Amino acid sequence: MSLKSIFFAKSDNELEKIKEERDGYKEKSEKLSQEVYELQTFISKEIDNTKSTSFLSSKIQKIEELENELIIQKQRVEETKQIAQEATSAKQDFLVNMRHEVRTPMNSIIAFSDMLVRELQNKTHLSYAKNIFLSGHKLLALMDNIIEFSRLESGIFEVNSKVIDTTLFFNTLVKVHESKAYNKGILLTLDVDKETPEYLMLDETKVIAILDNLISNAIKFTKEGMVNVKVVVKEHNYAQNRINLAMIVQDSGIGIDASNHKKIFEIFEQKELDIKPELQGTGLGLSINKKMAKFLKGDISLSSKLGEGSVFTFTLNGVEVILSSGEDEDNIDINFSLVKPEGAKIMVIDDSSSCATILDAFVNTKTEVFACKNFSEAIGLLKKQKFDLIFIDVNILSVDENAVSKVIAKMSKAPVVSLTSTSIKDIEFVKDGVEIVGHLKKPISNIELFKVSLKVLNSSQLTHSTAEKKLQTQNEFRGLDKQNIENFLHQHSKVLLPLFTKAIATNDLNSIAVFAKTLLPIAQKYKISFLAKFAQELLEKIELFEIETITTMMQEYKVKIKRLQNL
Repeated sequence: MSLKSIFFAKSDNELEKIKEERDGYKEKSEKLSQEVYELQTFISKEIDNTKSTSFLSSKIQKIEELENELIIQKQRVEETKQIAQEATSAKQDFLVNMRHEVRTPMNSIIAFSDMLVRELQNKTHLSYAKNIFLSGHKLLALMDNIIEFSRLESGIFEVNSKVIDTTLFFNTLVKVHESKAYNKGILLTLDVDKETPEYLMLDETKVIAILDNLISNAIKFTKEGMVNVKVVVKEHNYAQNRINLAMIVQDSGIGIDASNHKKIFEIFEQKELDIKPELQGTGLGLSINKKMAKFLKGDISLSSKLGEGSVFTFTLNGVEVILSSGEDEDNIDINFSLVKPEGAKIMVIDDSSSCATILDAFVNTKTEVFACKNFSEAIGLLKKQKFDLIFIDVNILSVDENAVSKVIAKMSKAPVVSLTSTSIKDIEFVKDGVEIVGHLKKPISNIELFKVSLKVLNSSQLTHSTAEKKLQTQNEFRGLDKQNIENFLHQHSKVLLPLFTKAIATNDLNSIAVFAKTLLPIAQKYKISFLAKFAQELLEKIELFEIETITTMMQEYKVKIKRLQNL
């Protein structure tokens, strides 16, 4: 073998070995690279985890610090709150004591200045005495307003609602201001919406305070013309038995420029407005009224143009309607055949007493009444027949989170009237239940039953005059001769009204007695028997000196005359 061949052979072997070693290194390198990569990934993850753990640890530590700080701040808030309450209480005590301290000497000032007004003959001195007298009253009123405003600002406010007779309430309220309006030659009128319920649940004291101020301001800022008080039902939620009530005071006075509409409700802003000095007050009244209205879940708004008068609207939302029952109702024969004369189908789901009342009411009519003592009986009937109206006990209707209500709604489209023994203000009715159109209080009143049946079953309004009179629950108006009514009303306008106006304005018992003695023979002459009886009773109360009853009766006379005029 030549050297050359040996060399090449040897070289080939070496090359082969070198290739094998290279491939081995390459494989090892790849394995090493993979291990390095895996190690880097692992290290990176460990680093991230370390960072994350560190970050979370810092955040947890920060949260703990903040929680500790929050505890400290809460303690500080409680301490500050307690200090504020103590300060408020101290302020209230101070104001009350100041009022007491001021009232004591002020009562003497007012009393003696009143005596001077009655006795002084010198016009200049009389003017001084009158100014002292009026200023004394203004000072006491200012103290009362400051205390009231302070209470409102501090949140010391309680709503004390009670049942009020709306007709008597609003008539008495307006009557208080009649003398002031009469002395200025201003016509003061009252219009109460026919839809206004007979009885409502209101905070009488606070509503009177607000309306008194609004009416007083209207008279104060009206030189001539009129002041009209309107009571309007804005919305009636029949299901919840609540209404939104608007009490509107409109005047033909000086009016308020649009730029001052917001300012008028701000504290002490009246001084900044373009108001004559003799008409300016403290500027507290309307700001207090506004805040008080807000606490009563209402508001006061203003619509006015300079020189064209003002309209203040005091609204109350969610006022509870008091349901009338048949407990004190006279036996009134109501013609229920006027309710859907062509006939209807009514279901009653309640005990035997309520069923009997409704059955008796429709006994001589074409209306069919189906009585069910429980809901199981009602389901059977609902499967077989369609009903125009369903009366149901509210406890059955609202049981198990209104489950019964939901079932009836799926089976029938008939409107529902609930029957209840108590208030329903705390009962919640679901939206996917029946359509509730009214409520009746047990024992059921025939008149209220007639009203709700008429509203639901009749497509047209009742036009029968006899039924209208019965709906007014006034038996005394029945059987009166139309000509006698016209003659009496003529005498009322000509003779009685001037006497009545004087008696109301002066509140003098002698004037009231003259009015009653004049009314008696006129009422007897025209056979208005209930007014003749009224006059006799009024004279008896005058003899007994029952002032409160006399005041109420004088207000009732206006209502009776208005109803006579509407006949």
